[in-house]
Amino acid sequence: MDIRRLEAFSKVYECRSFSRAGQELFLSQPTISAHVSALEEELGVKLFDRMGRVVLPTQAADILYSHAAQAFETLEKARAEILLVQDRVAGELVIGGSTIPAHHVLPDVLAGFTAEHPDVTLELRVGDTRDIVAGISEGDLLLGMVGAAPVATDVAYEEVLKDELVFIASAGHHAAARERVTLAELAGMPWVMREQGSGTRRSLEAVFDGEGIDLRTLHVSVHVESTQSVLQCVRAGLGVSVTSRLAAGGMLERGELTELRVPQFVMERSFYLAYNERRHLFPAARYFIDYLRQRCREGFAGDGSAA
Repeated sequence: MDIRRLEAFSKVYECRSFSRAGQELFLSQPTISAHVSALEEELGVKLFDRMGRVVLPTQAADILYSHAAQAFETLEKARAEILLVQDRVAGELVIGGSTIPAHHVLPDVLAGFTAEHPDVTLELRVGDTRDIVAGISEGDLLLGMVGAAPVATDVAYEEVLKDELVFIASAGHHAAARERVTLAELAGMPWVMREQGSGTRRSLEAVFDGEGIDLRTLHVSVHVESTQSVLQCVRAGLGVSVTSRLAAGGMLERGELTELRVPQFVMERSFYLAYNERRHLFPAARYFIDYLRQRCREGFAGDGSAA
């Protein structure tokens, strides 16, 4: 069975589109169609139902894709082991990042790592902590950087960076001119709230629970799914929120946001390197982990650059 045909089939299966599969593999759509047709002829089955622009896999396609995925993983392991023998830092490395690391830490780290190891092709996948950890646990991701350490099968964590969570409001908020506010007062204000699964939200829940305040009783004006959305919604006056100083530092310095200070209260959080302890770490992954540790020890400024 031709490996190129399997690659074309697998990409169509994943994309549910012949044209998009061609774009991702840098092949023409007719070439993709020819590879799939050749497989169908070889196996004597139909792999996809083409319904206009919709491409639906058949049961035979489900079976073939499952085995093809295992075959590709085996081939990648063989390639990684060969590179390990050569001790060559090369290959493809997919890294997961929860929102704040992905936007304010990892870009600078990736740039520095690529400069030192140009033969490594990097891919950054962004999601909330829950999604990234699930990807590592299920084997879709080798490693990632996340804002919490939830229990997950085969996932190990290493604290690599500390950050401070800050309460923020718009520059024109009625509490902006005050030197301090209480948690009880914050609980009575409209909120811009992160989604379930967010590491920031987990930290906020822990803080409010410690003061006997149920997060579900807050008046939430809008739920959002990214740190950037939090910053922009707060800036627009939709409510107060809590976020990373790493993320908000620039807007606070420019006066676009105001930090609401709670007396005798510091809310720190940690960012973690997460990896599947059962997965083989090929040279590029090992070197990247060492580089990430080094950069985190050096620290990062509020705009994500090295401190």
